[in-house]
Amino acid sequence: MKILILLILFFAAVEDIKKMEVGYIYPASILILFFVNFFLKPYINLNFLLLNSLLVFAVLFLFWLLGGIGGGDVKILTALSFYAGFRIWDILLFSSMIFLLYSLILCRFKAKLPFMPAVVAGTLLSFL
Repeated sequence: MKILILLILFFAAVEDIKKMEVGYIYPASILILFFVNFFLKPYINLNFLLLNSLLVFAVLFLFWLLGGIGGGDVKILTALSFYAGFRIWDILLFSSMIFLLYSLILCRFKAKLPFMPAVVAGTLLSFL
């Protein structure tokens, strides 16, 4: 399952680099994988996942309102929070550090940069 999640995130990152937007198919695919995982492992606490995902959405929505993150990033990271559970906070931390690093390297703080490549790398680090 983790390989499928990383593959979905990779294709979302490629689309984000090309178009600076992410299609609805990627968060929907991640949610479908979550439901498959949920039915295979019924001991998953759905109440915790819903509360955690709501908190992730609230934080990311605030960043979207401030113009710091795109709508596609919010959708994908919220969908990913269902699958990753509490590890989503690690993913967000790693992704933010990686994004800061490559924005420093590119010296483009004022230009828009795609965030999804950092999410792929942050997710890979978190899964390891």
